[in-house]
Amino acid sequence: MGTRLKDKVCIVTGGGAGLGEATCRLFAEEGGQVVVADIDAASAEGTADEIAAAGGSAIAVEVDVAQEDAVQGLVRRALEFGGRIDVLVNNAAAGGAPYNFKVTDVPMDVWQRCVDVNLKGPLLCMKYVIPRMLEQKKGAIVNIGSISSVVGLPAQAIYAPTKAAIMQLTRQAASDYTRGGIRINCVLPGGMHTPMMQSELDDPGSQEAIEQELALLPIGRYADPREVACAVLFLASDEASFVVGAVLSADGGYTAQ
Repeated sequence: MGTRLKDKVCIVTGGGAGLGEATCRLFAEEGGQVVVADIDAASAEGTADEIAAAGGSAIAVEVDVAQEDAVQGLVRRALEFGGRIDVLVNNAAAGGAPYNFKVTDVPMDVWQRCVDVNLKGPLLCMKYVIPRMLEQKKGAIVNIGSISSVVGLPAQAIYAPTKAAIMQLTRQAASDYTRGGIRINCVLPGGMHTPMMQSELDDPGSQEAIEQELALLPIGRYADPREVACAVLFLASDEASFVVGAVLSADGGYTAQ
């Protein structure tokens, strides 16, 4: 077991599956006390139980990050668990095939849910975590964007704008709170083998975007979520002590073109 996050209390939203799950496992391996937060209670509990079985420290918290009361409850539970909050990873997201639309086809209820989860959720989590970090005079926040934050892909009229906004929210928050000891950065993953990606692989309407992405992907494959989690770990750790307001692509070279 490593020590890069030894005794640090780490909240990971969307921690029950995909990149969130991989991040929770990696953080625990590096000594972190992990709060596995997810709207799916069963998946959160599964991740936390497996971390505990492997000798790590974790609890599961059911939360819809789009609900302010629920986020406040998450923060309270994390403080009860570890007494402090050292790391926040805003990973929970609404995306995949159910959210793939062109502008003229966008259902407004689907638009609103995506905005609530992908933008309002991270904002709420930072709103209630940052005051705790300011009290400690130290903390690290990693927001998860996407290659859709910076490039256009077919049928991404809902998802992409929320991820672009996360990138700018990261920079704004970093400029506001760095002098208080809080480092805030952003990771932009490319395609990963996650449940969200699987929903697109299974959806005939998403094949155009998938084929375009793979054709342009220099590395020639999608990522294992742990590969991207390693980038999240770096930004969360003290090794990134001079990295502030950065946007780190972990996309197999897609946006380097």
